[in-house]
Amino acid sequence: MIEQIDNLLTKEECNKIIDYAKGLDMGTYDKGRYDYSYIMRRGQYMETAFSHPVLQPAYRALVTLKKAYIKSFPEVNNLDPWTLDYVRFKWWKPENYYDTWHSEHDFHQPYRTLSFLLYLSDNNCSTHFRRYESVATRAGRGIMFPAYFTHEHRGEQCKDGLDRYILSGYYSFFEIIK
Repeated sequence: MIEQIDNLLTKEECNKIIDYAKGLDMGTYDKGRYDYSYIMRRGQYMETAFSHPVLQPAYRALVTLKKAYIKSFPEVNNLDPWTLDYVRFKWWKPENYYDTWHSEHDFHQPYRTLSFLLYLSDNNCSTHFRRYESVATRAGRGIMFPAYFTHEHRGEQCKDGLDRYILSGYYSFFEIIK
């Protein structure tokens, strides 16, 4: 139940997105685990958020990934209406990674349905899933998976000591955005 597509973005497109996102206002999450900036904020239209020419390839990648997920798992069409909630650029420094097992659906985020990751850098590390195969970090690779406890996951530290860059976000039930 993990959709994986390689080569959604070229390395050049990934590097341009990284440079662009680093120029946005950055915040720090969870005591410095990673820095982030919003590409798309909650309630913003996807077309508006991704209107900058540098972000257009990411827009196309997300549309492609979503269509592939729906084709592989058409039962998601039987859910209540869901849409893209928000997208963040995440930047991990070499010594940092998200090592805690977690899912994206909890008391504070009850409307999350699907999660996605678009890897922007090649790193000697993976996203580990407790019940599924790990997914290696490769620039241009995208994955989509349910946000629930069934897909508990965590990151891994880059063994080569490189910075790690990802676009991540969530599809949520429509009510969250109204």
